[in-house]
Amino acid sequence: MMNAIFSKEEVNTGRQREFDYLKGIFMLFIYLIHAFQATLSTEDSISRWIYSFATMSGAAIFIFVMGIGTVYSRHGEPADFAKSGVRMVIYQYLNNLAYVAALIVPYPFVSERLVGNETENLKLLIKMYMQYTNIFFITGIIYLVLALLKKFNLNTAWYVVIGAAASIAAPFIYGIPVNVPVVGYIVKLLIGEADFVSFTPLYFLSYALLGVAFGKMIRHVKDKAGFYRMFSIPAIAIVAVWWGMVFRDYGSDLSEMHVVLSDAYTHPDFWHVIASLAHIFLFAAIIFFIEEIRRKDNKLCEPKNPAARQLLYYSQHISKYYALHVLVYFVALGLNSYQSFQGYQCWLLALLSIVVTELMVRGFNYLSEKCFN
Repeated sequence: MMNAIFSKEEVNTGRQREFDYLKGIFMLFIYLIHAFQATLSTEDSISRWIYSFATMSGAAIFIFVMGIGTVYSRHGEPADFAKSGVRMVIYQYLNNLAYVAALIVPYPFVSERLVGNETENLKLLIKMYMQYTNIFFITGIIYLVLALLKKFNLNTAWYVVIGAAASIAAPFIYGIPVNVPVVGYIVKLLIGEADFVSFTPLYFLSYALLGVAFGKMIRHVKDKAGFYRMFSIPAIAIVAVWWGMVFRDYGSDLSEMHVVLSDAYTHPDFWHVIASLAHIFLFAAIIFFIEEIRRKDNKLCEPKNPAARQLLYYSQHISKYYALHVLVYFVALGLNSYQSFQGYQCWLLALLSIVVTELMVRGFNYLSEKCFN
């Protein structure tokens, strides 16, 4: 059976479209979840359920697929990874400046009606987002780690071993204080705990390393349908056990479930990493088989469905969408005197952000093509 699925040669070297769709789909979840988080608003029950579900994928998808992408990249030398790492860290802090600008721009229009709590909200947000570390930062640091591992020319098994070891060790290393000026601050960004640290490279390194191993394996797959059928069974079993345990322990209290899953999302232990990867694999398998049915019916490589094309466009330009969509929320928060919104208003803000961000990304890409082509 293995011989029917795998080849000694690398035969599966094109785009792995199911992961492109997966990234695009979760961009929509990000729009909604950040509409609440960025505006300091309390999630309603529906968004809490969605977020609880999304914690099993979310950022893990992007880091795992990044690991896969390094195997497929035409720029796969250690120096290329190092340059990408430095670029992404710089991108994080440039993005932070844009966040702060978006928070400040509405201030002259609302300053006369601000009271104490609202002014404090603005000060708190500016202080936090000047130092903020999120997906761009952890991606940059992980690229630097991958550059080092690539330099050592490790085989695939070592990526699995180091990835598993990182997920096991992370809870024991997290938050260790280093009382040395500057060095202590840098360590906090990498493995520490602070309000301005959204995700730490420490906890998400395992997803990237396992993504590299997965990418190396899937390049040898000659029968992807058989590959997904074979591995979907253990994936379904893991997903069923995960949610069975979650509902057994917290099913009667949505609020507690939400808190527990939110914490596990940003600080995943080994079991959570395995469960997240099972979810990602299962989603990818479902998308793959849907794509297979579409290909047989249409005999086309590119989707005709505009929704499918939009999801692929999200994936292709995911960094732009991720960087820009929060700006809409911060401007809206400022115009609302830095006060939180009600649930239905956050849903409307998510729709607004989808439209405005789309115009910004499409406009930027159009001008770039005009200027550089």
